Amino acid sequence: MVSSVEEAITAGSGTVLFKAGTYSGRFEQPAGSSWYASPGTHIRGEIVSGEGSVLSGFEVSGGEVGVVCRGVCQNLDVHNNSQSGIHVGSDGVKLLNNYVHENNLDLNPVVRGNPCWSSGGVHMVVGNNVVVEGNRLIHNGCDGVHADIGMRFGSFRNNVSEDNTRFGVFIETSCDQVVEGNTIQNNNSAGVYIGNSPRVHVINNTFGGNGVGIEWIDRPVRNYAPGAADCSPKTGSGGSQSGNALNGDTVINQP
Repeated sequence: MVSSVEEAITAGSGTVLFKAGTYSGRFEQPAGSSWYASPGTHIRGEIVSGEGSVLSGFEVSGGEVGVVCRGVCQNLDVHNNSQSGIHVGSDGVKLLNNYVHENNLDLNPVVRGNPCWSSGGVHMVVGNNVVVEGNRLIHNGCDGVHADIGMRFGSFRNNVSEDNTRFGVFIETSCDQVVEGNTIQNNNSAGVYIGNSPRVHVINNTFGGNGVGIEWIDRPVRNYAPGAADCSPKTGSGGSQSGNALNGDTVINQP
């Protein structure tokens, strides 16, 4: 058991258990290590998980981006961070059973006139085979989860995404995603919004109170940023919805 982040970093790729308490600052976890938090362990700031690591059980608040996840991030309580709760920018990341809430509620910073730029509960960009499962994404400024440019072969299963100020699940300029078995309710703009993203399948989810449950938007030309996944073909969205309980919500522009 460690009582300082410095001790945990010194352990390198080992497994460490944090003693309960508040640890302030921005911390980088070594690659391949496993950090577990005793109940009552609070990171007041930001934590960058190590590549191929496990980060489990921490409360994280008060940073710009609470957690940058590059491995398995599980059982975290991530809240009241100014831009986003969790950021993903790597392949093979797993977000499991986290509680992500009250992030970016002041809708700042505004970048290029957009208060939702890289913001919200979970923001993801350029990553293959990312798993988002069993999370509660509640009352975040902008989106519960935003799969931004270049996300491919991802899955969103058995999450609750509620009361976010824009979309419950936003998939943008990405492809080959499955949104299945989630509860997506009372989000202000739409439950699931799919923009310029081919082959997204929305299956067996429970909607309600969003107004628009599922919406597809396509442009004739999709400009993928350099380094993003090649989601060819880039014309024609494909995708489908089936087995969803809409509970009065609508479906718009289904392919």
